[in-house]
Amino acid sequence: MNKKSLSTEETFALAFQNHQKKNFKVAEELYNKILTIDPNHIVTHNNLGLIYQELGQYEKAINCYEKVIQIQPNLPAPYNNLGNILKELGEFKKALSYYKKAIEIKSNIADIHNNLGIVFKELKEFQKAKNCFQKAIQINPNYTIAHYNLGKIYRELGKHFEAIKSYQKTNSTRSRAELLECTYFLNGMKTYPKMLEKLVKQDPLNLRVATMATYVAKKQNIKNIYPFCKNPLNFIFIKNLKKEFTPLDKFSKNLSEILGKTKLIWEPSSKTTTRGYHTSGNLFEKTDAEISILRKIIENQIIIYKEKYKSQKDYFITKWPLISKIEAWHVKLIKQGYQKSHIHPAGWLSGVFYLKVPNLLSKNEGSIEFTLFGYDYPPDKNLPNLIHTPKAFDIALFPSSLFHNTIPFSSQEERHVIAFDLIPK
Repeated sequence: MNKKSLSTEETFALAFQNHQKKNFKVAEELYNKILTIDPNHIVTHNNLGLIYQELGQYEKAINCYEKVIQIQPNLPAPYNNLGNILKELGEFKKALSYYKKAIEIKSNIADIHNNLGIVFKELKEFQKAKNCFQKAIQINPNYTIAHYNLGKIYRELGKHFEAIKSYQKTNSTRSRAELLECTYFLNGMKTYPKMLEKLVKQDPLNLRVATMATYVAKKQNIKNIYPFCKNPLNFIFIKNLKKEFTPLDKFSKNLSEILGKTKLIWEPSSKTTTRGYHTSGNLFEKTDAEISILRKIIENQIIIYKEKYKSQKDYFITKWPLISKIEAWHVKLIKQGYQKSHIHPAGWLSGVFYLKVPNLLSKNEGSIEFTLFGYDYPPDKNLPNLIHTPKAFDIALFPSSLFHNTIPFSSQEERHVIAFDLIPK
């Protein structure tokens, strides 16, 4: 007996359900099935674009949104979505035009004003950015993301008191950490200890709080009471993996060819890459043999890493996530390329695999540097650090709460790495 065929509405409901669960392949097939029946199904085109956007397949996503505009030009959503893609690609002026078009169609959507503000922030037009975030808050006083972004603008302007007031209206993982940072930068140790004590009890696994707590403890020469990764420099693991790949040259050649066919974005706005390219989406979702081999080797090294540090009582080890995923991306740096100092607050354990390292470099050029300060933290040369000059097929594993950057290099050769995060689900 044949099963009854699903109606368009039932197929869409099933597609949307899988979309929400991030079963993108199933959702994509179902959405495309709808479009074979109804090529002008606007919401399906839009949702398909959202899937491609999340997967980093920006050209496909752009085609979907442009199709929506072709069918119905007076909807704000596709213009907003196009703006989001162009913002990620660093094409800020084009992104502005799409956000402004969306606002022209419908002026009371807080999210679009917030997105416009983010672009103005990237363009260093802080007063315009501030106006956009305030407009978003005017439309929706409870819009926490806009309060957070407004706080970041005040912080950029050195107005820590005003930033604190904005962060206090945003009870999120990042805002709690940035509230702690601004409190310390404004008032020193006056109220910082009590605020940290509160976070120890209420938010003990906040990586950015851990970063700040380590910085202040070392700078002030006091005990670090925050339980997540008190001494991150003690958890750096470096190893060369040449023996793991056979034959080595063939693997290297094939992996380089695969990466050469993967779309790269020049200095993406949401990353810290300067004079370099970055892939989008999760590289480890690709099914190429060499990608699968590398992923399995990295997974094994993470097991070795955890075993090495299993006796440590730090929350970084004792609260290790039971369920996690690995997200990876490829970074290609050219002459004078580098990564600004940063942490990975959404991760747990971070790592980098070195596929190609320029030869004949001067001392420390192209090296990775681990420090206790970054972002707008005041630098302190008295704080400990570690510099590793990598060789091809090295792997470095370290806590995601640890600041790291790369040192620019003067060689004409390229520097190719695959970076990754172990992320709690």
